[in-house]
Amino acid sequence: MTAKVAMGEMSWVEYAARIAVPRTISIVPVGATEQHGPHMTMNTDILVPTEIALEVARRINAIVSPTLAYGYKSIQRSGGGNHFSGTTSLDGNTLSCMVRDILRELARHGARHVVLLNGHFENVYFLLEGADLAIRDVKAAHIETFEVLTLTYWDFIGPDTLSEVFPDGFEGWALEHAGVMETSLMLHLFPQFVDMSLAPTDAHANFPPYDVLPPVPGLTPPAGCLASPAKASSAKGQLLFETVVSGIVSALQKEKQRQ
Repeated sequence: MTAKVAMGEMSWVEYAARIAVPRTISIVPVGATEQHGPHMTMNTDILVPTEIALEVARRINAIVSPTLAYGYKSIQRSGGGNHFSGTTSLDGNTLSCMVRDILRELARHGARHVVLLNGHFENVYFLLEGADLAIRDVKAAHIETFEVLTLTYWDFIGPDTLSEVFPDGFEGWALEHAGVMETSLMLHLFPQFVDMSLAPTDAHANFPPYDVLPPVPGLTPPAGCLASPAKASSAKGQLLFETVVSGIVSALQKEKQRQ
């Protein structure tokens, strides 16, 4: 029987025994509920990091906490903007406080090594803030060993993989919102939530080098995609998934050796 890795599928007794094992890693996926074009589901930023976390956990015997389903506000230059119907966002302070509370609870359970696995571009600094606040609180509670590693999954995609996925050139991660990378991963992991017949073929977004608040809807392509996902494929998604999972596993194994 395969060992469970999802915290929510364990009884409290199973979980207590697992989290007590020295150097056990707890992984907390963090996503967002956000529009991803007309061709793809709004829970893309939830589904993808969750699947990555689960596969990583299977390979290193880690535990995956329930995914945070809401993230920081969508910014036009990286997510299309917070003005789209369905996009449901948190204030930065709210997200940081949620992360702080969850980490404090994990520390109370006995977790000493936690990974925040991010799947939403705009979350990054608020996860770092939440982790920093939690570490202060945990130390004040006289728990001396408590480490948090924050990562964003696409940072593990190197130039060799990029050249295969983007043979015509790579425009950068900010413009990949609902583009080839995310659509390919969803085609590989959750094809039932992708309709490529609706994939826009417009040129990539062209934003000024600054942010405007409140957002100017006309700056974002009407479909919500910042780059066309038309060249996405399940094969590219499989390559991306394995690249990311292998990279994260390798990084966490190195961290275990350091501890």
